[in-house]
Amino acid sequence: MSEFAAFFLDQAEASPHVQFVYDLAARRIVFVNGAYQTVLHGSLNGVNAELPALLQRLHPDDLAYLAHYWAKWVQNEINDEVEVRLQAPGKPNQWFCLTPSYQEVDGRVLLGGTLRDVSVNKRYQENADLFNSRKNATLEILSHDLSGSFIMVQQIAEFLHEEVVAPENSRIPEMLRVLATTSRDSVKMIRELINIEFLTSANSDLKVNRVDIGAILRVPLDQLQLGQRLLGHHFTYTLPDEPIYANLDVNKFTQVLINLVGNAFKFTPDAGYVAVHIAPGPGTVLIHVIDDGVGIPLAMQPYLFERFTKARRPGLRGEATTGLGLALCKTIVEWHHGNIFVESTEGIGSTFTVEIPRSEAVAASVRPRWSNSTRKGGGV
Repeated sequence: MSEFAAFFLDQAEASPHVQFVYDLAARRIVFVNGAYQTVLHGSLNGVNAELPALLQRLHPDDLAYLAHYWAKWVQNEINDEVEVRLQAPGKPNQWFCLTPSYQEVDGRVLLGGTLRDVSVNKRYQENADLFNSRKNATLEILSHDLSGSFIMVQQIAEFLHEEVVAPENSRIPEMLRVLATTSRDSVKMIRELINIEFLTSANSDLKVNRVDIGAILRVPLDQLQLGQRLLGHHFTYTLPDEPIYANLDVNKFTQVLINLVGNAFKFTPDAGYVAVHIAPGPGTVLIHVIDDGVGIPLAMQPYLFERFTKARRPGLRGEATTGLGLALCKTIVEWHHGNIFVESTEGIGSTFTVEIPRSEAVAASVRPRWSNSTRKGGGV
């Protein structure tokens, strides 16, 4: 063994992550470091015998996903890291990130890899996404509630200022002007807060993870439904019956959804209806945001997704708009390799549709060769 090979072997043995080399023709693991014992609780000498049982612990939703990458890996066509879940009875799923490598040595194909336990980071990210989703949905609800109240106070103050004849030297006109100005400024401040939150999120780095889109979006949708029920509005949503996976920046994508729902409420009377339907498409996920509000003039529809669009207009309750919201939604959707489009008729309502690709749209029937392997010493 050369001094370089010995050096890299020592490095592998010192690593806290599982490092392995798999001989494709022999279908055997020919090297695994000591971390296998501490991370996966296996035996170094029994790694090939233990491999089928280990593979049986893969989350069923990850099998087709991993099969897709396996087919690319054996052809040396994979550059991405792959995240998978292992199940254990009575315990949370264990998340692993695989960094694959490929080598041909003396005509033999060797598949190497580093397997890192990222369960702690995953749970931290899930909690952060959950908090952000609830926070953003709550802010959107409060913005509509508070804005509506302040706009009403502003309108009443302006009406009284015009209609009431105040006594000479009375401070009532001045106080009504202050009340109207304060209410108008409060509405502006509330909307600016929401816009800043959206802009800050849109300008941060994209952090994409493979997630069950129904499970992820249920959180803000639940929050929006609760808030609108308290405000007396009609809001419903439907989710897919089965898990559908997509590669999402959860924080950014949920803000797109919240923005679209917020716009629907902005242009729908209090007695109107807003609904969100999430459904599978052919290799895609479709998110429909539907309202029976005032609709969008046909002449304005081509300009909706432009920055500072000339199609912008105040909401039914006087809510201001910057003309940036839908442009940012379009940008974020395109970052996810998707499309956003609208169908609308004045006086009838609007439907905004977001279409994004599923995570490596692989037929559910495709399963890894190794998923049913039971022979002793067998491998992938």
